[in-house]
Amino acid sequence: MAKSDGKDGAQSSKSDKPSPEGNEVSASVWKSSERVVRHSFPGPREATALLRVAVDRSAYAELIAHAKESLDREICGALVGRVCEDDRGIFVYVAAGIRGSTANQGSTHVTFTQETWNGIHKSLERDYPEFQMIGWYHSHPGFGVEFSEMDLFIQKNFFPAPTQIALVLDPLSGAVAICVNTSSGIQYIERFWVDGREQPCQMPKPQVGSGATNPTGGPVTTDGEPLRALEARVSQLVQQLDEQRLSYQRFLFFIGTVVCLGAIACFGYNYYSQIRYRNELPRVNQVVPIPVQVGDKTVMLGVGLVEWQVPEELKAANVALEKERRLAEEIAAKAGTNQAATNATPKSVPASNTLTNSRP
Repeated sequence: MAKSDGKDGAQSSKSDKPSPEGNEVSASVWKSSERVVRHSFPGPREATALLRVAVDRSAYAELIAHAKESLDREICGALVGRVCEDDRGIFVYVAAGIRGSTANQGSTHVTFTQETWNGIHKSLERDYPEFQMIGWYHSHPGFGVEFSEMDLFIQKNFFPAPTQIALVLDPLSGAVAICVNTSSGIQYIERFWVDGREQPCQMPKPQVGSGATNPTGGPVTTDGEPLRALEARVSQLVQQLDEQRLSYQRFLFFIGTVVCLGAIACFGYNYYSQIRYRNELPRVNQVVPIPVQVGDKTVMLGVGLVEWQVPEELKAANVALEKERRLAEEIAAKAGTNQAATNATPKSVPASNTLTNSRP
C-alpha cells in the first residue's frame, strides 16, 4: 500500500480525457499535446491492450532489482518515458525508473513524502530532461499485486491522465500488475511488452457486488480468491509481528545474559583478588646499593625494596595500631609536660629558730 503526503507534480492535463468509446485511448485526444512523440511501437504490430505499455529492458531490470533489495519493506518510485503515437494509436514507453530513496518505508506501506517528490523531480530534470513522468511504481513483498484502496487513490488523484500508469511488483512471487485510467475508472491491463516481448500481467478478480467490471469483458466469477488473498496477507502480518516479538525477546535475553555475566565476573574477580592477595608473598621490586664502611674498606650493601598487596583486614589492623601508637605518643607527651612543670616549682626554706644573744 502506498501513501502520498504532498503534490507529486505529475505532468498531466485536465483536458486530457479518455475516448468516449471506452477501452481504447484515442489518438485524437493527444493531437494538441506537444508531449506526444511520433514513434513506432517497439513490439509486434498486432499487439493489443487496454493501453499498450512498452518498457525498456534496462528499466525493467532496474525496477525488479529495486524491489528485490527490500524483501521486508515496500519500495516506491516514479516511471519516466514518453507518450508515443503510431498508426494504431497511443502507447506509453517507459524508459527508466527514478527511485523514491527518501520515502518512509514499512512492511505494509510506503509513503511518498514531499522530500521524495522533490528528489524525483530533481533527478528527472538532471538525468532525463528529454522524458516526462508517465506513472509510478511500488512493491508488495509477499502480499501479491492487487492494488489497495490507497494505491487507487494515489493513481486517481496524482496520476489522473489516461496515459499515466501504476505498476506494482511482488519480488517474492515475481508477479506484476499494471493499472491505467479509463472512462469507466481505473482498470488492470492484461499484458505489457519488454524489449518487444510480451509479458503477462496478473489481474486480481474483483469481489461480487463491488460494482467492478472485468476488463476482459468476461463474467466476474467468485471462487474465494479475494478472501484467500486477504487471509494470506493477514497471516503474513501475524507472522511478521511474531518475528518482531521474538526478535525483541531475544534482544532482552541477550542484554540480561550480558548483565548477569558481568555481575558474576565482577564477583569472581573480587573473590579471586582477596584469595590471591592473602596468600601472596612480598615481591622484590628493586634493589638499591648502599655503601657501607667496614674497617678501612667500603663495601656495597644491597637493600631490596619489596612490594606487597596488603589484605583489607590487615589494612584495618594497621590503622588500629597506628591510632594506638599516636595515642601512646600523645599520653607520653602529656606526661613529659607534667613532669617538667613539677621540676620547675621552687621549694620553700623553713624559718631558722637560732637565737642571737648580743652583749652590750
